[in-house]
Amino acid sequence: MRYLKKDPASPLIASALSYAKKTDRPKIRKQLLLEQKGFCAYSERYLKQTDETNIEHFDPRSKETPDDGYYNWYVVLPWFNSRKPKKIEPYLPILSPFSADLLQRIAYQNGIGIFQAINHEDEEAHNLVKFLKWDSYELYEDCQKHLQRIRFLRQNCTEAEFSTHLREHNEYLSFATALEIELGIDAMKFLSETK
Repeated sequence: MRYLKKDPASPLIASALSYAKKTDRPKIRKQLLLEQKGFCAYSERYLKQTDETNIEHFDPRSKETPDDGYYNWYVVLPWFNSRKPKKIEPYLPILSPFSADLLQRIAYQNGIGIFQAINHEDEEAHNLVKFLKWDSYELYEDCQKHLQRIRFLRQNCTEAEFSTHLREHNEYLSFATALEIELGIDAMKFLSETK
């Protein structure tokens, strides 16, 4: 959820770049990845250079229409793009992914390992979780396996070695929210220290 934010000063807003123009897509992807700090917007997995990515259109109704643009675009892993429902209508009303109160309405549940609406009666938040598959078993399993690897690394290294690994291997910072809540690791701190 950390990488869903949108920057009102993004160069993509003022640019004439269009998803419909195939030659613009690499520029769009590059800027979105920069703003998303190199992470998949939906899963929080760090994207390596060899990972395939998609420019995802959050609201599929807007794709390649005049309403499509920066606020509808995210870089995501293909798994999320292919499994997200093709129609948004069954999930309406839905919380905007870049809503200012997103973190007050959806939270990572420690011990359960998934994102959930904080208030069970918050239909918009619940619909966003379902629409983006944040409660899927596959995401849960991928995240938990990653946390296991990081726990193992931490247990078998000195604190200095562990910190060096996190700085030098951005992929260890995947699942940033889970890292912070379950292991007390501030992924953004290590990412900003990366050379």
